Amino acid sequence: MMVIVRLSPKTNLEKIWNYVENHILKEETSKYITPLYATQAEGMMSVAVVFDVKDPDNIAHFLVEALSKCNECHHTSTVSLMKPVFFPIPKKRPATIHRYIIRIYTQPRNYKSIYEYLLNYQYSNNLFPIYISYSLGDEDIVMNVAAESPQVINNFVREKIRTLEGADTVLSYPVVKAKRFAPLEKLIEEQQKYITDKTKELDESEIDKEFDWIEDFEEYALLTGAFPGDL
Repeated sequence: MMVIVRLSPKTNLEKIWNYVENHILKEETSKYITPLYATQAEGMMSVAVVFDVKDPDNIAHFLVEALSKCNECHHTSTVSLMKPVFFPIPKKRPATIHRYIIRIYTQPRNYKSIYEYLLNYQYSNNLFPIYISYSLGDEDIVMNVAAESPQVINNFVREKIRTLEGADTVLSYPVVKAKRFAPLEKLIEEQQKYITDKTKELDESEIDKEFDWIEDFEEYALLTGAFPGDL
């Protein structure tokens, strides 16, 4: 299963990012737990590390042992992705698209209706869902999308999600840093486990399987929303 661990700093988020970038891979890869990638989003005072774990308890070593070496980490939150669904990024798309995180807060009676609305929504040709999942941690539903511009994502959030019954709070954040830990093949393999049924019917020639996992980190970071000054 996939687990997100969000690490919040005492005062300096950059120190958290440096720890994640330089220590996570060599300390935490095992047959029970694999760090996949990390992201930092503008406006979220945390660094998110995404793990593949065989069992939820396997994340305990990272939380209890490895993080004790990171003096800057003030607190953490751990979110298990439940019923994640991944979507393909088509090869035919705008030349520049950036990744955003959308966090939705609602009540239990609205979980299913909002989740299914997002799964079945007919997305435009300048907005592409990457994954949608229940999280029921810091938020109730989390969504990762790629959009042509901030205006596209702002309009989508304002007009299509905040207007839903039960969507109490909806927040969006541009991703400004990203770091891949696992081999490209491993990340594509993980994504394929949760791919949508509709995607299975598509011709593979129409899908860009490597959008999220470009080998060149600087190119990947720029595509996912980083600014040149961050690299």
